Amino acid sequence: MCMAQKDSAVCPLEGRTPNDMARKVNLLKNRDVVAGQVNPAIALDSILKGGPEDTGRYKTTDYATVTGYVMEAEDIGPESCNCFSNDSSKQNLRIYLGQSINSWKDSVFVVEVTAKYKQLHPALNGDGLIGQQITVTGMMMYNFEAKKLALNANKTSRKTDRKTAWEICPVTDLKVNILTVTK
Repeated sequence: MCMAQKDSAVCPLEGRTPNDMARKVNLLKNRDVVAGQVNPAIALDSILKGGPEDTGRYKTTDYATVTGYVMEAEDIGPESCNCFSNDSSKQNLRIYLGQSINSWKDSVFVVEVTAKYKQLHPALNGDGLIGQQITVTGMMMYNFEAKKLALNANKTSRKTDRKTAWEICPVTDLKVNILTVTK
């Protein structure tokens, strides 16, 4: 099969994977981008506190609003939730948020901007967000596939890139905050 055929096929909400857990994560990643009632108890500082086993801290039906600094933003590329599409418009954007501009990867939270959100906001540029303070609203999602990369769940790994496997995905709103400096 050529790449053009792969990218032109309709990708189901569960993506393309033989793995049941990945299929469940894909269904959450591919949820519709709709606003909901935000749980005010969920904030970036509380998300980053979590203990070693934090799978039950939130619900995948919880909406949250967090504010933080963009440490890194990367196009994820082909993955099972987008049926391994090479079309960048069908790929997600991963944003690493920290409480300060000097946060380390062991104290950051991941926000995943889905292709659905990117289609609604075509001017969104991940590189342009780096170093910016942003406020993001969306649904909480425990990314079981990222558990091996989360410090809360895997303290012995040298490859952690986040504090917790909890993420906001999908994003329903993203605002860049304008900071004013006073003397």
